[in-house]
Amino acid sequence: MTGAAVAPVLPDHPALAPVRPLLDALGSAGWPEPGDWSCLAAARGIRNAPGMQLAFVAPSAPALSALDFERRIHERGEVETRPRCWHDAFHACAWLAFPRAKARINALHVADGADASPNRRSRLRNFLTLLDEGGIIVASTRPDLLNLLRGFCWRALFSDRRQAVREAMDFVIFGHALYERALSMHYGATGKGILLEVGPDYFSLSLQGRLAFLDMRIETLISDPAFEPSARFLQPVPIKGIPGWDAANEDPAYYDDVAQFRPGRRKAA
Repeated sequence: MTGAAVAPVLPDHPALAPVRPLLDALGSAGWPEPGDWSCLAAARGIRNAPGMQLAFVAPSAPALSALDFERRIHERGEVETRPRCWHDAFHACAWLAFPRAKARINALHVADGADASPNRRSRLRNFLTLLDEGGIIVASTRPDLLNLLRGFCWRALFSDRRQAVREAMDFVIFGHALYERALSMHYGATGKGILLEVGPDYFSLSLQGRLAFLDMRIETLISDPAFEPSARFLQPVPIKGIPGWDAANEDPAYYDDVAQFRPGRRKAA
């Protein structure tokens, strides 16, 4: 390993559970370098959509545009990665944890290209960016619980049905920027949720099995030609309200804080 002498400290928090095994697998006492991520990706057979082995490389100077960043991944299999940077470390983790979905997101960015909007992103690319940066997957065997989440019924879901949430809902961060926010569980941190109904056997899977299942489901969803991407599709999920993610939310009154737990959209999607 070529990591720096000072090790990154990953808090012991359930929000970070999907990425902890990846950082542990690097086997370093210090920050990983791009080449360290490349070795792990090679060991796991991680490839981009065209089938090239994924490599993590030092950033360009000057920095690439967002679209050129995606093109380099798609055309050369190279992911620019800054060392000693949590944002980029979690981006590498996302590729390792969700390789199929990440490869599809990358391919869709490149295929869609730039448009005439102010940020040069189409509705599809806006959706993909929100998911890629701030996404959280909510899997549940209970449609009624998912409907409470869709309805912004925070106290009814997270407090009144707290035990059911613990038993029948799984919250898995997908977006690398949201992982970064989860390091400190910043007040008001909110994920962009994709809500998935799953069978009861989902909860018998190992963590690795769940990640592989969710990876496949997200890839399938965004690959469907009938899928209509929109920011409205992504359900806001205030992550500090998830049972077990903040000790303070054991108090039902915690969910009365409308700055964190907003009452919902005023207009239909």
